[in-house]
Amino acid sequence: MRMEQEIELLVLDAHGIILNAYWPIFLHEVALHTGETHEEVNRRWHEQVRDDAWSGRIDDRELWQRLTLCGAGTHDWHGILESGYVIGPAARYLSAWSKAVPLWLLSNHRTHWLLPRLKRFGLIGHFDRVLVSDKIGATKPDPSAFREALDRVAETNRILFVDDHKSNVAAAGRLGIQTIYAELDTPWENRVDVLLGLQPA
Repeated sequence: MRMEQEIELLVLDAHGIILNAYWPIFLHEVALHTGETHEEVNRRWHEQVRDDAWSGRIDDRELWQRLTLCGAGTHDWHGILESGYVIGPAARYLSAWSKAVPLWLLSNHRTHWLLPRLKRFGLIGHFDRVLVSDKIGATKPDPSAFREALDRVAETNRILFVDDHKSNVAAAGRLGIQTIYAELDTPWENRVDVLLGLQPA
């Protein structure tokens, strides 16, 4: 088992961590509005839209057209999306964590969606850096998505990365980063506190 080292940088995912993981539910909403099955919409998202959306290669109009097959004019898709977000399980810990170590956010998303959402919930001020896939040119679990974090510290195992997707956690672990899988309905936040020295092991 690899020896845990003192944490010098905490990197969090956004959705499922500081915000709820609403996107999968939103795909259900799309299906309800378009009359398709959730399986059809979900498959189209993952096979035809996701990579271009999170990399920023398509604008909002094309994203909605490709995802919904009926375009942005039919429904206020962005309004429907935003209405479903609330703060996530880690939001109340951010103040303490950001005082303990530099705190970064690393998200597969669209900057012009995510930043206003963080501001709306009063979360953005806790982060020293907000790294979004459409601006950094890489999406997790691609190892290059972690490049800026790796450049920040001398030893990779002094980074702690938290994500609610196993594939992203596994990718970070292969780079030597300490990781926590934020499994739903588990007290993973306590593990962060322990590793940051905010509570005893």
